[in-house]
Amino acid sequence: MIDFISGKIAEKTPTRVVVESSGIGYSLLISTNTFRELPAVGDKAVLKTYLHVREDNLQLFAFSGENERTVFESLISVSGIGPRLAQTILSGLRLDELTLSIQRGDIEKLTSISGVGTKTAQRIIVELKEKFSQLGLIEAETGDETIFPVLTSMEEEALLALMSLGYKRQIVARALNRARNNGEFESVEDLIKIALQLI
Repeated sequence: MIDFISGKIAEKTPTRVVVESSGIGYSLLISTNTFRELPAVGDKAVLKTYLHVREDNLQLFAFSGENERTVFESLISVSGIGPRLAQTILSGLRLDELTLSIQRGDIEKLTSISGVGTKTAQRIIVELKEKFSQLGLIEAETGDETIFPVLTSMEEEALLALMSLGYKRQIVARALNRARNNGEFESVEDLIKIALQLI
């Protein structure tokens, strides 16, 4: 699997970006969520990727961060949802809105997305609600539904570092969420120190 691509933005539209890396231009399919996070044409970007292989075609999807890729991979695990529809779903709602809608079982919100009918929305909720909770993307505390916000690149790096120490993703994500209240961080190391105090 191609885990990520790093290079200069050569072209970008709300559905596609071309990244130039080592003299090669890679055409990547993206959601509007990722499009909003892209730097200007000519600037460098690092994007997480997912390679979809079919008998007659290869499609490379790109994401602004690990959370969006995780949601994408979860969506295509649902019966009847392919990569294109998953990308449409990611474009139909902000990532936090989407995960919150799944947590709340909000069929109306999900069916507002083009291509998502009632049965598909029901399957998404049934199959992904618990999975997202286990992944630390959403959780319910004392009856109140809390959404973990989309992590920045620095927060994702801190998340992976702390998970490598044996901490569970959900616990680390909660600590990083609380760490945001302490203001901006100049380095991953500073963020990790604060998060460790909150775990």
